[in-house]
Amino acid sequence: MTQNISIDHLLLSVPQIDDEHRVLISQANEYSAAVDAGASRAELELRMTQLIEAFQLHFESEEGLMRSSSFPGLTLHADQHRKLIAQMTGLRDGLGSGGVQLCNALMLFARLWTEQHITGPDTAFAKFLHGGKACCGSGLLSTGQ
Repeated sequence: MTQNISIDHLLLSVPQIDDEHRVLISQANEYSAAVDAGASRAELELRMTQLIEAFQLHFESEEGLMRSSSFPGLTLHADQHRKLIAQMTGLRDGLGSGGVQLCNALMLFARLWTEQHITGPDTAFAKFLHGGKACCGSGLLSTGQ
């Protein structure tokens, strides 16, 4: 049984972003529950597609907030977003074709990326918004985030 992601230690005190992160984490936890319940490959592929779409919507929203606040780390941050979407899409496609069978490993990847991205680059952006002007930390995972 996989462990759910908890939002408590990931709050940034930026209501828009915190709310969006709650939605993402909820969907990730639902995916994890479906894996644990032995859901069909088709259901897992659908849930992963929904998770990817949720990440895309959040990233668009977050990048819009970065643009409107003239965040100097936008380019690097957006590059990390694009890389995650490409990685998740590749894993989802592998799941659909039968090439990926380690659904728990896929969930672990999404969980680690989410937590490290929020505690790294997203925290730097939140500090920038709160007037600390901290920015641009890479927060990159060794997985090529």
